Amino acid sequence: MPKSKNIQIQLVLAQITAILIWYIITVVQWINNPKSSPDISIPIVVRGIEAFSVFIIAGGLTLIVNKFKNLFKPFIVRLLLVVLIYFPAILANLLSLGLRSIIGYAPPKIDGFFFIQSLHFYIPLLLAFVVHAVVKNRLDLQKATEDKLNAESLAQQARWTMLRYQVNPHFLFNALNSIRALIGSDDEKAREIVTEMSEYFRYSLSVENKDIVPVSKEINAVDNFLKIQKIRFQDKLQINKSINKATLNCLIPIFTIQTLVENAVKYGLKTHEGTIEIIILTFIENTKINIIVKNSGKLLPVNYASLKEDGTNTGLDNLKKRLTYLDTEYSFELYEQDDKVIAHVIMKNIHQSE
Repeated sequence: MPKSKNIQIQLVLAQITAILIWYIITVVQWINNPKSSPDISIPIVVRGIEAFSVFIIAGGLTLIVNKFKNLFKPFIVRLLLVVLIYFPAILANLLSLGLRSIIGYAPPKIDGFFFIQSLHFYIPLLLAFVVHAVVKNRLDLQKATEDKLNAESLAQQARWTMLRYQVNPHFLFNALNSIRALIGSDDEKAREIVTEMSEYFRYSLSVENKDIVPVSKEINAVDNFLKIQKIRFQDKLQINKSINKATLNCLIPIFTIQTLVENAVKYGLKTHEGTIEIIILTFIENTKINIIVKNSGKLLPVNYASLKEDGTNTGLDNLKKRLTYLDTEYSFELYEQDDKVIAHVIMKNIHQSE
């Protein structure tokens, strides 16, 4: 059911409820009146006809007010309703008398007292409009809040998508450089890199509509990336992994480990002579998932990338933003210890089954 129709139904039910309460109160008053008829059916039927008449007139008047309310300021509309609602009360009285004539409950004659007696319909009509206004204001406020949340969610999703698609071009740029370096000197290895690239992008396409992936899938993609680097640099790279089985089904932002490893390889090559050791660790500690990537080398100054033409320095900043969307209390540290640069991510443990 469309949301607008659902709102209209809620407004109609609110008016029916208000009029029903008035109906019950007036029937009880009539029955308890010492001068009332001993036949209890009379107040039940007569007040029922009056309540129905009020509902019909209130519904019609509500449609008219909603159609023309934008022509006046809100306080003027409220003032006019309070003053002019007496005339719809007269219409409700006339409709009630007509219905009573049709079903055989003889109505009083229309005389001078008729206009005073019409005030009897003023209160339920006013009550119906007040309830309608209160409920509509609450529903409008609720809808505005939902629209705001939806807009914020769409904006966040757009930012997330933008961050995600910044990763693939960055990796593609580095992989193509590797292929370029091998073409002509070792075509076989260049073909091997193309094969590994196809496997890597197969992973990327397989999670096209996903923002988070299991650690197991991320590690497979990282393996493809490292095979590409090993083909190029051969014995200059040494890879060690310790992936705790308890973390394999943990969900992390896509390309989290990939970004850390790519950064480790890139800056390890820049700051370390000889064999570069890349160590990848994942484990659970204090209900949190820990991801650690170490590389041989030195920690470069924060502004190093801005001083180099080939430095983009977007990878880690991108990763931090993506981590924030999943866990605002995540922890990220980048420091140097024992001739190794260590990147350490700690985030909440979201299991694949959740």
